[in-house]
Amino acid sequence: MVQSDVARVRQQIANEYFAAQLGLSGLAEGTSRHQVITARTERIGMLHHQLEELVGDQAIVLVAQTLEEVPEQATRQDLVHLLLHELGDSEETQHLLDYTRDLWETRDLLTKRFGPEVTRKIIEAPVSVSITEVICS
Repeated sequence: MVQSDVARVRQQIANEYFAAQLGLSGLAEGTSRHQVITARTERIGMLHHQLEELVGDQAIVLVAQTLEEVPEQATRQDLVHLLLHELGDSEETQHLLDYTRDLWETRDLLTKRFGPEVTRKIIEAPVSVSITEVICS
């Protein structure tokens, strides 16, 4: 039981750290990056205390190991796990993940057909062009 609790807390620590690296917040838009990082760091501190209750002084070593194991480059699977952590495993989250997987598949198909630069332009195309931009052109 203790090992599974330790693994769960370590995964939560990794998720918090990874989310901070990516700038994900769960906080209101407009919150400063400093506030987001501070909130994440405080959560990691609380999780460290949970580990201390489970394994004693070994907790800080486990936190350090966990943070070292967090990848610098996120894979799609990493992002799926992180979104589940951030949003919870609800029907709405599952729909969002389905749309995200569809987006990745579409991006891959576009890249294969047109290359990365044209794909970026297609994906980042504005919804519409303002009337003043059209008149000035």
